[in-house]
Amino acid sequence: MSRTARTRTLRRRLRGLALVAALASACGSGAPPDSRPIPAALPAAQREATRRLPLDGAQNARDLGGYVNEQGRAVRWGVLYRSDALADLSDDDVAYLARLRLRHVVDFRSQQERERDPDRLPDAVPVSWRPVFGEALDPQELRERLLSGDARADEMARMLIEGNRAFVHDFAPVYAAFLRDLGDPRNLPVLFHCTAGKDRAGFAAALALLAIGVPRETVMHDYLLTNGYSEPSTGRMLLVLRVASLFRTDPDDVRPLFEARREYLQAAFDRIDESYGGTSRYLRDGLGLDDATLAQLQANLLEP
Repeated sequence: MSRTARTRTLRRRLRGLALVAALASACGSGAPPDSRPIPAALPAAQREATRRLPLDGAQNARDLGGYVNEQGRAVRWGVLYRSDALADLSDDDVAYLARLRLRHVVDFRSQQERERDPDRLPDAVPVSWRPVFGEALDPQELRERLLSGDARADEMARMLIEGNRAFVHDFAPVYAAFLRDLGDPRNLPVLFHCTAGKDRAGFAAALALLAIGVPRETVMHDYLLTNGYSEPSTGRMLLVLRVASLFRTDPDDVRPLFEARREYLQAAFDRIDESYGGTSRYLRDGLGLDDATLAQLQANLLEP
């Protein structure tokens, strides 16, 4: 069998197994959309326990409410939502999102990712496409590398570390536009996402929280929640890759690609400190946000 034919066979096998994994993950809550809790609508004491949104087709969706900033003010519930891909949402999931009354969705995926896995959303919700990595990261090329067994744990981890560093400089205009959007109350509530919901969306969540004074350690705590939320789907995907690669891919070698690790986001923090001397100067000099915009972010995203 030629290399091209073998690659096509592996692609078909991966698609089939991915479908099985998706169907397995669709076991989710199974509850009707009207009965699924919305964190912001619950008594304050119950919100933290229900931070993760009860979606069947997205495992890493959450409300960013409740985190407390350095002045003791809490992030408003029901305003900022982050998520992984929305292509596999069920009809009930879409109905649930409609109950959140979203006014804006921000998609950080590349054009290739969007075309392959289009979002499922309530009707008439405006979407802004703000690609991070764009065409520089070819999902198909990465997929073929994973299937070939040509992946090593240290290389996968280094890819994520370098990616987080790149967010700070290379994609500053994208993230600056995202934060300016949050300064307009007409865009709220907003849901923003990428594919896994941990790196591109994770840095966006970090910036939104940092911009309103939430401490870095709290930001890191939210970033690492991904691992608990996504572990079931990560385990299924690693099994898919193991089988689809004809057992050439070692799950331990590719696991770093599917996890949120402290050193990934810390690499972005370190780059901010090395280049700008801290978050405040990065927001102003790196992202070009003025005092009026930062004040509006606090007014929109924090409890009085």
